Amino acid sequence: MSEVIDFSDIPEQGQKFFSHAKKRQPLIQKNTVLVDRDVYEWFQAQLPEPDSSRLVSKILREYMERQQAKSSVQGGG
Repeated sequence: MSEVIDFSDIPEQGQKFFSHAKKRQPLIQKNTVLVDRDVYEWFQAQLPEPDSSRLVSKILREYMERQQAKSSVQGGG
């Protein structure tokens, strides 16, 4: 496959580039979460994939942020 890719216009990266390079973690991590069937089906009915997954993530984020806010108001962290 690499035979058909022309790399000639891409400059080689030297030591200076790699001395400043930082490895970043992906912003999204794919995991398996077990949910009740009716909950899963409800989310799927709301929006098509992958939008239903984004909706689940959004709802979980909102819950997480509320819990963090409660914790910081109560002095727990």
